[in-house]
Amino acid sequence: MKGCVLDSSALFYGKDLPSEYECVITPGVVQELRRHGMAERLELLLDTKVRELSPSILAVRAVREAAAKTGDVRRLSETDIEILALAYEMKYELVTDDYSIQNLAKVIGVKTTGMEQSGIREVFEWQAKCTGCGKLFTAEVEECDICGSPTRTKRKKTTKSRRAPGSRS
Repeated sequence: MKGCVLDSSALFYGKDLPSEYECVITPGVVQELRRHGMAERLELLLDTKVRELSPSILAVRAVREAAAKTGDVRRLSETDIEILALAYEMKYELVTDDYSIQNLAKVIGVKTTGMEQSGIREVFEWQAKCTGCGKLFTAEVEECDICGSPTRTKRKKTTKSRRAPGSRS
């Protein structure tokens, strides 16, 4: 059976879900929807069209490692990592309009579809830059070891657009 993992944003739009797919969400998506006052809609979806599943620890670890390599680690929430890991593990399509999620999905070979957006065209890598002295770091560094200023993530400069090897999207 074909399947899709739904990001919270896919359920906020209130559009019809793909009927030809098994649709799944993660516990993090459930929490986000409840926090945004969508408990009634969520219960209806869980009773009729959507299953709640959790990814394995191994899949979560694989996603975290890939996020560290691309520098997406600071740009993704725990729920983002959870849905990526579940889609990766189940080999399901991921429905999201979040570009950071789409970026890492492309790297790990998870196909994505947007609800309102067309999606990314190339893979980006990120790095951290000190807001004080301008020193560059790997993306997960949050404070400069030279001047103590905070860092911001920025896209690494590349000479040509990158495509993820073996990506399915």
